[in-house]
Amino acid sequence: MSEGPRRHLLVVAPQCASMQHLTRLSEASSALHAALAHPDMGDCAPGLPGGRSLIADAQLTSNWIRTLIGEAIQHAEDRRASLVLALLGHGFVPGNTNTLYLMGADSTEDATERAVNVGELLAAAANKSGIPSVLGIIDTCHAAGAIPPGRDLTAGAGNGRSRLGVLMASAVSQTAVDLSFSRALATLIRDGIPGAGPLLGLDDVRRALRGTIVGQDVTVSQHDGDPFETEPIWVTRNMRAHDTDSDGLLGRLAHEELAEAFAVLAPGEPLLSVPRDMQSALECLAALKALSPSPARDRAKEAVDFLLTSMRTVKFLRDWLGGELTTARLRQALRVLLVSERRALAPPVPEFTDIAILDRLAFDHPETQRNGKPSVAEFVVRLAFASGKDLASSELHGWARSVGAQQELNDAVTKVLGDREDQQLRLAVSLDSSLTGGWPEAVSAWLLQDGDLLERQDFNCPTVDRAGAEAAIEAAAVWAEDHAEALGRRLRWLDVAVPSGALLEWRPEEAGEGLRFGVQYDVVLHWSRRLAPDPLLRRIQGAVNDRWEEIAACPGVPVDWLDETDTTDRPPLQGRLRDGLYRRGIGLTHHIGLDDQLMEILLSYTPVLLWPQGVEGFPADRHSCLEPQWLTMPEGLGHAYQRRWRGENAGHFADLRAVWDDREWLRFCRLVRTTVPPVQNTIKEVS
Repeated sequence: MSEGPRRHLLVVAPQCASMQHLTRLSEASSALHAALAHPDMGDCAPGLPGGRSLIADAQLTSNWIRTLIGEAIQHAEDRRASLVLALLGHGFVPGNTNTLYLMGADSTEDATERAVNVGELLAAAANKSGIPSVLGIIDTCHAAGAIPPGRDLTAGAGNGRSRLGVLMASAVSQTAVDLSFSRALATLIRDGIPGAGPLLGLDDVRRALRGTIVGQDVTVSQHDGDPFETEPIWVTRNMRAHDTDSDGLLGRLAHEELAEAFAVLAPGEPLLSVPRDMQSALECLAALKALSPSPARDRAKEAVDFLLTSMRTVKFLRDWLGGELTTARLRQALRVLLVSERRALAPPVPEFTDIAILDRLAFDHPETQRNGKPSVAEFVVRLAFASGKDLASSELHGWARSVGAQQELNDAVTKVLGDREDQQLRLAVSLDSSLTGGWPEAVSAWLLQDGDLLERQDFNCPTVDRAGAEAAIEAAAVWAEDHAEALGRRLRWLDVAVPSGALLEWRPEEAGEGLRFGVQYDVVLHWSRRLAPDPLLRRIQGAVNDRWEEIAACPGVPVDWLDETDTTDRPPLQGRLRDGLYRRGIGLTHHIGLDDQLMEILLSYTPVLLWPQGVEGFPADRHSCLEPQWLTMPEGLGHAYQRRWRGENAGHFADLRAVWDDREWLRFCRLVRTTVPPVQNTIKEVS
């Protein structure tokens, strides 16, 4: 039970006769109600005097809804309880206003007298002196219109001491689809958030749900005007708060492996408790070493050793890196490590926290490794390198000695510095010179070093077709390899910018004479029109840049999947794109019916586009294969192609194609648009 005031709950879910029937309304409202009413989760008591807290009825009129909410407000005030009010259903904002109205059975759109002003009722509840706080959960179209005007809270009946938090499914300009927000919120309440505190607030929930609901921006608003209140406005208890030990350093895999390993110790051995912190782990390890050797003893000893590696590494990184230890750096270090090891993490992919990542690396190592220390050492070195730390420092080598990973550290330093040299050079080629959008007469090539332009040259195609373009790229690769050899570097990246007309029919990674390009290089596919955009594309390029940043920061797989019904009628699709409906990358589930016009439309608005190679498409039951692989993109997709070429099982992941215009490529496109150096020594023939 909560230590603060009791919480009352009322979930209201009306249907509207004049609007489309919401087929998932009952399911969503019931799931959300069950989660919020559970004593270990939402911890809410019934919000109405008769003991009811879920009202889902197709006959709920607007007046009836207002009456129910009024009764819940009075009931909470009488018992000095906080109020959680969840409203699900159809909503509208009239005209050019930002005021949300919930629609009852008798409502019609824009008829405000026959609908419920949501913000007005939330403000009325929050201004009651006997109600410590109000939490509104709104799942309708235009949900952000539920925020009351600021004056209603700062200068209302509560004299500014009102406390109101509102969690909303969509922005004022957005629709809400299939009650996906309520269903996702119910799941989050049941599952919790690893690494978060015992109570999840509005911002915790918003961060966890951000990007997981297609076309909807989860929005929060909070007004806390009571200077004497100490308990935050919270949404739910965190069911994953127990995932860390009292020191906060014990991860999920450590809990599971320790519990299983200690459960099979011989019954006749002295009773040993599962360690929960550094001190108990050291004591336990000493006790295990004193036992007679056995497979069970060795497994428990190994688990404790892995635990100590994880905990010592987390403490070391926090002390050594301090403010340099950021989520972005943790994510990038893990990404590069996985690409380097050519592996994906088995689901569930860990949160991007130091505890979750080190827990996974210590306990879930590749089959080719005896333990997780090589991966842990490489992860630490990559973090240190990104943070500008000295890789020869005594602190780093002291950590390695503490976890018995001196050799692994030396190997990791050698590998990371070698990778750094190899990553300095990139060859970018573009087929954008064609006036028709098909195969070009010449291929443009740029050699980049650390993102800066080193050399530029054009290579004529001997024939204006696929074979001619591939021959020109072959010549560009020879040219770039000569420069790389002179610099003492290895060329590992090949960026290929392709016009829309060739995207669907050409796989450049499969080209190449002596070896496939995809065997020699990490080949990444791009859209060539970004190098020479027309005025309209140039104007919306800033939005594409912003979209990439959202994709890069999004947990999970940030892809909005479109099927054939979404893409057949092009004007409505373009309208949805103009409205900003798809906030993540775009994936297509079908291959039949794709054409260069569709690719042009979609790539104008998104930097990441996925589509299936085969006519069987990429149905929803295959989408989960992206979860363990997403962090390795784009290199991981090329590695999957290589496994398939070798006759190995690459899974459905290798069925996908991808345009991947990430931050580095978008920056390069700006460089090309603003700096056009003269072309020297144009090659006119390709042998």
